[in-house]
Parts: sequence; C-alpha cells; structure tokens
Amino acid sequence: MNRIDLLRLRKRAGISQRELAEMLQVRPSFISAMENGKSGIPEEKLEKLKEIFELDNLDDYLIKEDNESVVPPHTHSPEESDTITALLNHFHDLAHQRNRANASADEEALARIDYLVRRNENLYERLDELHQRMERMMEENIKLKEILLKHGISYD
Repeated sequence: MNRIDLLRLRKRAGISQRELAEMLQVRPSFISAMENGKSGIPEEKLEKLKEIFELDNLDDYLIKEDNESVVPPHTHSPEESDTITALLNHFHDLAHQRNRANASADEEALARIDYLVRRNENLYERLDELHQRMERMMEENIKLKEILLKHGISYD
C-alpha cells in the first residue's frame, strides 16, 4: 500500500497542520491521522493537495509501505516472535527512517527553495497587477476631480 508523505509536503511549504486543515476544509486531527498513516487521503483531497502545493502529481511524495519483515540472523523466519526479534525489527525500521530522512534533507531544502521562488514570483506578478490597477484608479480619480472642478462642484 502506498501513501502520501504529507508531513514532508507541509514542511517543504512551511505550512502548519492547522493551515493545511483550513485549506482542505478538514480538522487538524485528520491531517495528523493522514500524516501518521492512520487515515488515508480521500481522493477528492488529492487534487486539492496538488493545487495547494503547486504540483502536477504527488509521485515524488509516495511512501511505499511493504509488509515484509526483517529476518534477524538468530531466527529462522519472520513468524518467530520474541523480544529480541521485535527489538531488532524496531531498530531496523529506525535505521531506515533515519537514512531516508538524511538522504532527503537536502532534497527537501531544495524543493522548499523552489517552492518559495515560485511563490515569490507569483506574489510579484500579483503586486504588479495591483500597482497597475491602482494607477488606473488614480487616473480615474484625477479625471473625476477635473470634471467636478469644471462644473464648480466641491469634492471634499
């Protein structure tokens, strides 16, 4: 079963669980449950996630979950259940998590920078649009004042 690494997506964009919950119109506890793998992401929310994070797809954020157990050298099969096996499995999982975290730290930082650059460009475009709109409104205001003065009307 695959799931989306929602935590990594959020951290890359600098968005809190509460902010993402508002954007997706769900409770923050549901975001937490999705991040922890306790709840799946509803299909209709996947499209909204792509829109929020400005992604064409979420393939880079898939977490492949396999149910294969590690067979420690002192056992003969994954079915043997003892404390040592459980601890070794736990340490094995922790080691893989740490390796994935270290390996993806630079990738996440670069992705975060790319996201912020795109967001900054979008903000500058929006700012330019607002400046143009303001200039048009100022020109209209001047024309209105001229018309009022021409007709002897006070505009205070």
